Amino acid sequence: MADFASRQSIRLIRTAGVVVGIALGAVLATVLVHDHTRRTAAARSQGLALAHGAQRLLMAQLHGLQLTMQGIARDTRDIDGTAPERAAELIAMNIDGVSSRKTELNDLMLLDASGHGITRGSPDPRIAEWATTHADDPAALAMGPFTRDRHGQWSMPIAVPVADGGWVFARLRQAQFQDIVDHVDAGRHGVTAITDRYGIIVARSGPEASVIGQPANVLWEPARNDSDIGISKLDHIQRLVASAPWEEYSIGVGVGIAVRDYMGPWYNFLGVSIAVWTLYWLGFAFLNRRVTEAGIVQRRHVAELTDATERWHQAQKLGHTGTWRADARRNRLIWDSQVETMLGLSARGEGVDDTVFYSHIHPDDVDRARESFVRAWRNGETLNLDFRWLRPDGTQRWISGTGAITGTDGEKAMTGTVVDATDRIETQRQLAEAEQRFRLMFERTPLPTWVFDIDSMEFLEVNAAAVRNYGYSRKEFLRMAVIDIRPESEIAPLQQALATQDTATMMSRTWVHRRKDGSLLDVRIHTSPLEFMGHHARLVLAEDVTERSRAERDLAWRATHDMLTGLANTEALTDFLDRRFGTRRWYEVIYVHLRGLDLISDTYGLEAGRTVLQQVGRRFATLGTDFGMAAHRPSERFLLAVMHPEKHERAVEALTAAVSEPVLLDGTWHALDAEIGVATHPADGTSAEQIIASAAMAAHFHGEGPGSLRPFEPSMAERSIERLRMASRIRQATEQNEFVLHFQPILDASTGRVQKLEALLRWPAADGTFVPPEDFIPLSEETGLIVDIGHRVFDDAAQCRVALARAGYADLPIAVNVSAVQFQRTDVAADVAAVIARYELPRGALAIELTESSLMSNRRAAMAAMHRLSAQGTHVSLDDFGTGFSSMAYLRDLPIDSLKIDRAFVSDVATHERSASICRAIITLAHTLGMTVVAEGVETQAQLNWLVAAGCDSVQGFHRAVPMAFDALIDYLRTQPKGDAVIPG
Repeated sequence: MADFASRQSIRLIRTAGVVVGIALGAVLATVLVHDHTRRTAAARSQGLALAHGAQRLLMAQLHGLQLTMQGIARDTRDIDGTAPERAAELIAMNIDGVSSRKTELNDLMLLDASGHGITRGSPDPRIAEWATTHADDPAALAMGPFTRDRHGQWSMPIAVPVADGGWVFARLRQAQFQDIVDHVDAGRHGVTAITDRYGIIVARSGPEASVIGQPANVLWEPARNDSDIGISKLDHIQRLVASAPWEEYSIGVGVGIAVRDYMGPWYNFLGVSIAVWTLYWLGFAFLNRRVTEAGIVQRRHVAELTDATERWHQAQKLGHTGTWRADARRNRLIWDSQVETMLGLSARGEGVDDTVFYSHIHPDDVDRARESFVRAWRNGETLNLDFRWLRPDGTQRWISGTGAITGTDGEKAMTGTVVDATDRIETQRQLAEAEQRFRLMFERTPLPTWVFDIDSMEFLEVNAAAVRNYGYSRKEFLRMAVIDIRPESEIAPLQQALATQDTATMMSRTWVHRRKDGSLLDVRIHTSPLEFMGHHARLVLAEDVTERSRAERDLAWRATHDMLTGLANTEALTDFLDRRFGTRRWYEVIYVHLRGLDLISDTYGLEAGRTVLQQVGRRFATLGTDFGMAAHRPSERFLLAVMHPEKHERAVEALTAAVSEPVLLDGTWHALDAEIGVATHPADGTSAEQIIASAAMAAHFHGEGPGSLRPFEPSMAERSIERLRMASRIRQATEQNEFVLHFQPILDASTGRVQKLEALLRWPAADGTFVPPEDFIPLSEETGLIVDIGHRVFDDAAQCRVALARAGYADLPIAVNVSAVQFQRTDVAADVAAVIARYELPRGALAIELTESSLMSNRRAAMAAMHRLSAQGTHVSLDDFGTGFSSMAYLRDLPIDSLKIDRAFVSDVATHERSASICRAIITLAHTLGMTVVAEGVETQAQLNWLVAAGCDSVQGFHRAVPMAFDALIDYLRTQPKGDAVIPG
């Protein structure tokens, strides 16, 4: 009920406070609105009054000037009529007299009808444009545009007309207008301005003199539509603007009363009103809060008093605690219901006597219980007793009792508490058993194990495995600290880990420990904090991982090094350079491709190749030690990173010498061809991977000869990309069968009869032309695509050979050019045999043409392939003979059927004696060895005549037949002579 009344009172106070606050706000707002309206109206009236007053003053002054100048006009007319012979002198004197009185006028003078000056002064050349008058007053004052002279002084040209044409002209100084606005009191921040009919500011009060002569729209812009309050563009002050209407003259006055001037007191009143209203609400909020808090405190006290007893009973129940009292005079014990629940025995009312009480105590605990009670009664000691209680239901509980002697009305008694300690004592028993098991496992674990104090780091206990593995006795261990079994370098990390209690760090890293004999071992520890004999301690199990660490280090070395050479691999070099040099510091990478290492392995065996590779690796290891770091990429590629720019020249010299020196194998020296490229960081790339790629690109770029150092250039990347694009196009052309065969006849030199056809590969372009063979054949050989292209050429040539037979030319063989790459990588003899069998061609239907390079790289394999070709009847020609490193040995040993003289010798055979001697020697050599001779590039009759005279067997060239498509070839063959026809000259 009290709580309900309290809540009602609080609700009434809140409602009344809100109503009063709203009413106060409404009253203040009404007063503010009324005062604002009144002040604005008063300011508007003041501005209009000031504007009209200033306008009238301005009109009066201008009217006075008009009368003065009209008087000069009349005087001029009178002088012209009365004294024409002295008119100029008298008029000038009259004007000078007026000028001396009217100091506000400059250049007062008389102008003729064309605007030229009759008296002294500077006329306005544009006077005819503005000197118009009112229709109702032809003699009225005209006002021109406001101007500034060369001295920077502003003035307004004015004029009145003269009766016979012309004007009385003058310039009215700006100071005359300024004097008017300066004497208008528009308030502290108010402004008065005069503008002319052109919308130009003639005068303005205030310090902004630079505004004179500017358009009037800079003075203000409306704060809102249809409002006479605007904001100045000059000083950004908000003003209420009032202006007087123009009267006789085209010039007007405007007055701006600053809002802050006439609304200042209102703003103060507004601030006070807001403050009063705010203070009211703050006070109301404070009062409401205090009333609310008082209500809350009141309700809390009621709740606390209500729940106190319940909490006490609950605490006793949850804590298994009760109270008891012993009466010494009657030897009886009384206890509460909680104890009754514990003991299973009621002691209400008179209680139970001590005989019944002791009968329920376990026989083994009775004597100890009696002695404790007697000692407490006799000596006044505090009773503390744990005993086993036998409940009437046969169960047993551990009871813990405390008590002390108290006196009531002179009677001696003992009062205390009883707690059911069964769970606590059972827990203690389990802890004791767990400690026993822990000690058993601690002693018997095979891993070295110890406990040490976290603060002092001293050993508290060690097991037998620690004694056995570290060589210290248990007594020695217990006199030591954990830092004593660690080398100096391990102490600081251990202290840091212990200071932060970073268990994860302790268990994640490998630590180094030291035995008593000084030997070191790698360990991984397993640790956890624990309380041990009153110490904040840690349990540590140390696992010896020395062998595993050695294996891991070996694996890590293998992952970053080449096993054969012992040099770092590319990944290790890249990681080292990126970590050490970042993206800005200088270094350079020299990339070396030693061509010939793989050939040595292929020729002399894998073991020989390894031996040579180890020789080269030792050279690069020395270079790496001297200049930075060396690395090996699989196969024939080595890298040298030079760390300092001043070592560049010496590094290049040493590297060139190292790769130029032959390698020794089985008593024989073998030279290697080195392709060397260099790239510099950060000029050629921001990462080590980019630098290595740039150096490799420079090494593989076809420029200078082998052994020369080629620096990387950005154009190399562009050309490399173009080569990749071309390679992609070649691959696509191969897959889509874009290549076609053209055929050039090989004719008998004497008779002109077609003896053989040479198949030539052509690649049609989109514009109807052909991609030059030199643009794609070499690249096809480098990329290995020539192998697939060669297989397709064999197949296409065989199909054309079948078509030739159907057309009646079954006796014409087709010769196919075989690339050196294709010859070395494939079994050409097997490929030819397979194609002949697939298309059922006769023996010798296909022939092949080889270059000398095909035979030189692996002479033993070439000889076997050539003998297989000869055995299956395939005619073999040696193409471009004389342009390579010709060897008489392979001419002697290999089954070659014909030699083809290169066009370089045939082109000037009829005119150049040396070329003629070479051709003559080749013909003689071939015939001596039983071979036929074919001359390539025969383009003139003179060349043909010479070759026939020299005994050349066959010719090939544009003189008789150009390469042609198959259909054109059939047409060509039908026009050729048969039998022993002679080639026409």
